[in-house]
Amino acid sequence: MVDTLKDMLDFGINLKLSGPAEDRYYCQRLRYYIMEHEDFDAESEDDEVINVWCMHEKTLDIQIKDSTLTFETIDDNSYESIMLILSFVSGMHNIVQEDFKKLGSDFDDFEPKQVVEDVEEDSDDFEWI
Repeated sequence: MVDTLKDMLDFGINLKLSGPAEDRYYCQRLRYYIMEHEDFDAESEDDEVINVWCMHEKTLDIQIKDSTLTFETIDDNSYESIMLILSFVSGMHNIVQEDFKKLGSDFDDFEPKQVVEDVEEDSDDFEWI
């Protein structure tokens, strides 16, 4: 098992994406996924390399290029960051690919949908006035 993890870190994961546009889209989705999790943050200047932060410390750089996701660990505390990335790949991979197919290569930038809650006004609040 340790050899399998070492191979994954050394050689990456083949995501079987369709090309550079889907690589970029996948990277954007992954970055937002990381940012949604408490104690994690992510930044990317080019939608190819993502800097991953855990507990305010940079722990990992990941790159998606030519359909391959590769890892560059920054320090020994990168385990949680790697597990978060693997969680995304195992749980969101097919969803992201389907979403990209729906959008095609005409997407600008991915932005997560804001959940807007309907706020009902309670007219009883002001009856005492």
